[in-house]
Amino acid sequence: MSGAPVGLTEVAALVDRRLCALFDEQRAIWRPNDARLVEAIDELERIANGGKRLRAAFAFWGWYGAGQMDGAPVADVASDRILDVCAAFELLQAFALIHDDVMDDADTRRNERTIHAAQAELVRSRGWRGEPRRYGEGVAILIGDLSHVYADQLIGNDSDQARRIWDQLRIELNLGQYLDMRTAAASELDRVTAQRVATFKSALYTIVRPLQLGACLGGVQSDDVMARLEEYGRPAGQAFQLRDDLLGVFGDADTVGKPVGNDLREGKPTELVAAALERADSAQHRVLGRIGEPNLSDDEVHGILAVLHETGAVVDVERRIDALVVRATQAAFELPFPLSVQETLAALARYVAARQH
Repeated sequence: MSGAPVGLTEVAALVDRRLCALFDEQRAIWRPNDARLVEAIDELERIANGGKRLRAAFAFWGWYGAGQMDGAPVADVASDRILDVCAAFELLQAFALIHDDVMDDADTRRNERTIHAAQAELVRSRGWRGEPRRYGEGVAILIGDLSHVYADQLIGNDSDQARRIWDQLRIELNLGQYLDMRTAAASELDRVTAQRVATFKSALYTIVRPLQLGACLGGVQSDDVMARLEEYGRPAGQAFQLRDDLLGVFGDADTVGKPVGNDLREGKPTELVAAALERADSAQHRVLGRIGEPNLSDDEVHGILAVLHETGAVVDVERRIDALVVRATQAAFELPFPLSVQETLAALARYVAARQH
C-alpha cells in the first residue's frame, strides 16, 4: 500500500495474519468432510486478499483511542477480540464486493478475476453441464454468503451495543446497495440521490460504524462520543466516495484494479455526474444523456469525460473533497482521544481522500 499511513499498514498486517489463520482453520475443519469444500474457502481467501483494510483500521483506532492507549505499540496491545472484529469487517467487505461484482457483471476486481467470472470459465474449460454464467453467479453468491457468516461469527454477541451497531451497519449497507441499483436503473442522477447513496455505502459503512463499534468495544458508551465520531466519519467517508467516483471514471485500470468507465455504463449516481448535469448546456446534456447505456463505446466514454471537465464538475468535486477533509480533520482533533490517535485519524482522512486506487 504505497503512500498509506502507518496507522493503516500496521493494522492491515495484523488483520491479514488473522484472516490467514481463519482460512487455515476452516480448511482443516472441512477438508476431512469433502476436499471439494475447500475450493470455496480458497476462492474466498483469493478475493479477501489485497484489500486496503480501511474498515478494520477505523475499528481498531476507535478501540485504541477509547482505551486511551497513547503511544503503545499496535502489535503489542492488539487483543484477539479486536482483531476478530477487524477481520469481521474485512469479511463483510468481501461479501459485499463478491455480490456487487455479480450485480455489475464485473470481470475483474483488484486485478484478479471475479469469482463468478472464474467459475463460469471453469464450467466451460472442464465441459461441465449447465449454463456457465448461471453456475458462476450461483457459486459467487454462495461464497459471498459464506463470507458474511464468517464475519458474523467473528463479531459475536458479547456486547448488546456493539451488536446493535453491527446490525445497523449491515442494514444500511444492503439498503444503500438497493438504492444504488434502483437509482441507476431509473437514471436518477441528481446530487441529493448521489449523496444519499454515498452516505449509506461509504460514510456510514466504511468509517462511522467501524469507528463506533471499535470505540464501543474499547469501553465507550456515551452518546456524545458516538456523535463526535460520526462528525468525523461522515465527511471523511463522503470524501472517500468522491475520490472513488473520480477513480471510477478517470483512474488507471491497472492501478484501480478494475475496468474504468464501467460506472458510466452502469449509470451509477455520483456527485461528479450530478455536478456536470447541473452545469451542462443542451449539447453537453445530450452527451451526458448516454450515461447508463451498457453499450457505450470507448469514444463515447471519452466524450463524457471531456464534458465532465468542460463543465467544471471535476474541479467542483476536488474542491468538495478538500473541504470535507478539512471538516474531518477538525473533528478528529475534537475527539476525546489521545493526541496520537487524533493525528492518526486525521492522516487516515487525508489518505482516503487522496488515494490513487
